[in-house]
Amino acid sequence: MPKIGELTLTSVDEFDFRLLIKALGKGEKGSRALTFAEASLLLEGFSKGKATRVQMASAMMLMRVRGETTEEVAGMVAGLRHTLDHDWRSLAVDIDWPVYAGKREQLPWLLLVAKLLASQGIRVMLHGDSLALPHRRHVESCLSAVNIACCTTPKSANAALQSDNIVYVRAGDLAPVLDECRQLHQELGLRSLIQTAVRCINPANAPISLRSYFHPGLDNLHQGICEVLFANGEYHDGSIAIFKGLQGETECNPRVSTTITVVNGQTDNIAVLSLSIPTLLEGFSGAKVGQAELSSEILALLWGEKQPFVSSELTALMSRTMIEQALSSITATLATVLLLLSRKSAMTEPNTTAIITAEQAVDLSLKCWENRFNTTDSPLKQWRSREFLCAV
Repeated sequence: MPKIGELTLTSVDEFDFRLLIKALGKGEKGSRALTFAEASLLLEGFSKGKATRVQMASAMMLMRVRGETTEEVAGMVAGLRHTLDHDWRSLAVDIDWPVYAGKREQLPWLLLVAKLLASQGIRVMLHGDSLALPHRRHVESCLSAVNIACCTTPKSANAALQSDNIVYVRAGDLAPVLDECRQLHQELGLRSLIQTAVRCINPANAPISLRSYFHPGLDNLHQGICEVLFANGEYHDGSIAIFKGLQGETECNPRVSTTITVVNGQTDNIAVLSLSIPTLLEGFSGAKVGQAELSSEILALLWGEKQPFVSSELTALMSRTMIEQALSSITATLATVLLLLSRKSAMTEPNTTAIITAEQAVDLSLKCWENRFNTTDSPLKQWRSREFLCAV
């Protein structure tokens, strides 16, 4: 049975989407994967009601059974980006921070990293979907504890960024089609490539974007997606950091060393490099259980306590090992972001900053946390004016 060749694509309004399902499902020998452009058109067609729910569900299942290709996932990312309101893309954001995995037990310590960066003038956009994996503890459930706004429109998000330098947006408010896709893969009872694609949309075209994964092989998939999107002009110049996150979430695990694959995309040039954050809790044991019932208010307590290990209020709620693990997660995650910021600054402001090492990033991370309430002469601002580098 011959495979269906690459199709002649027309506009979303004119295309017959049955042809894509036929290409995916034409028997064991006759089927093939979708191209980048075909996958993008399928997602756009579904968002506009031109591809039906049955067609989209069939495509998702066929790709899932065979195993999604890099081109298919990247095409879905492109299609999602094409459905975004243009005003999302006009937001001024420094760091794109997708938070879709949630955690099984622990609180999202990454929120304190994002809050610290925002307090120092670095604009952070978090986005996630707390309904995709409802059995997990998601970032969205903890936003109010640390006074981070959850916004539904580009206008309100811009206001939050203007006032606080940080905002969280639900995936379905960025692109309503994502709610429909989630409903489909929940009805099917299967994961789908949409769950990978949504992490990659970078809605505001931030120059730094974080990507986490958990299962082996997804690091290579994410790298491939980035390369395809840069090559097709879907991504603007910038850096994407890919790493295995703590329980899959976009936060570093301090109990192991974290390898970070950085895909740098610039005009007609894609470079890939590897960085590493060292293990911060060598030989650490404990704090594996007992965190499921921790209140999100602990995030506010930890943020406000200058001496957490002797705080009666905090130690009444958390063991010493829990506090140590939380602080180390903060240090490792912040160090990761600082490494990326240093490389960005060195490329755009070569006369004012320099690239720091992983050890310097960890040291700077610790100093930033200790001095998080100093907004006028913080270690981060000192580093950005090269003062910090003279001392390390």
